[in-house]
Amino acid sequence: MLDDTTVLMSASAPRTAALLRERGLEVVTTPVTEFEKLEGCVTCLSVRVR
Repeated sequence: MLDDTTVLMSASAPRTAALLRERGLEVVTTPVTEFEKLEGCVTCLSVRVR
């Protein structure tokens, strides 16, 4: 999650994005197809900052 109500996710999962939007979350999608080809995902590209 980017904050309490915003989720960043792959653009290749539109049905999941729709479900999350229905539950009140703001969904930001981005194409990460090149990373997915290498079995990566958005989580692999994230850095947690406390």
